[in-house]
Amino acid sequence: MTNSSSVPPANDLRHYLTQRISASDVKDEWEAPPDPRADLGEVGPVLVSVNEVIDTVLEGSTGELPRTMLVAGTSSRAQSPPAAIAIARSLADRYEQVALVDLAKGAAVVSGQLNMPRVPGFADLAAGSVDFSEVVKIDEGSTLQVICSGNPMTNAGYYESDKFMRVFEALTQTYECVVLHADMAAFESLMPALKFELPVVVAVLPPRETTEGECQSLSILQRLGCPIVIYGTGGKQKQRRFSLFGRKAAV
Repeated sequence: MTNSSSVPPANDLRHYLTQRISASDVKDEWEAPPDPRADLGEVGPVLVSVNEVIDTVLEGSTGELPRTMLVAGTSSRAQSPPAAIAIARSLADRYEQVALVDLAKGAAVVSGQLNMPRVPGFADLAAGSVDFSEVVKIDEGSTLQVICSGNPMTNAGYYESDKFMRVFEALTQTYECVVLHADMAAFESLMPALKFELPVVVAVLPPRETTEGECQSLSILQRLGCPIVIYGTGGKQKQRRFSLFGRKAAV
């Protein structure tokens, strides 16, 4: 773990974020990068602990902390908010500047788990109705910084790729790692902006569910073109791999 004494105060980070978004040179009409040839292959096996998930993520990035990762539940029954919090807190224990940013539009959000107000948050920030100083919160008992999901009725700017990318770039240039949390509704809306921008996705299965039962959602997540780490909660999972083409292989 890096020495936390060198961590800038939260206010300094907020000020820097505001400067970054103001100075952003993102075009008014955001253009998606050309699709590289991605070898999606198979995803799996199902991991059953936060430590396994983090070790797998770090191993996949040659031991280095990825600049960002997405934690997404494969259905409304998935316990993705506590999973995202646990992953982000564990990373914050090891590294200096880690942020948890909630993109969810539904009821499964991190704010309820953290006893923080949902509003204002990311949706309001992307819409331009608030600035970073109003949305960055500090997790109680850790150095993790949190941006909650915001007003679920706020649509202006939230789904616009250029506005989303301004915020996304400011965050990734400020923090060592940004852990994004999303439900499937938010993910599908933001996928055009996030495609080929993420190094890894952590897919959270519902309790006692298998990859076979969640194959449709996993296929949607694979459109991002990055490796998928599967996290199963609620007991020991059947250790099977899921492939994009529907083939299964026991591990």
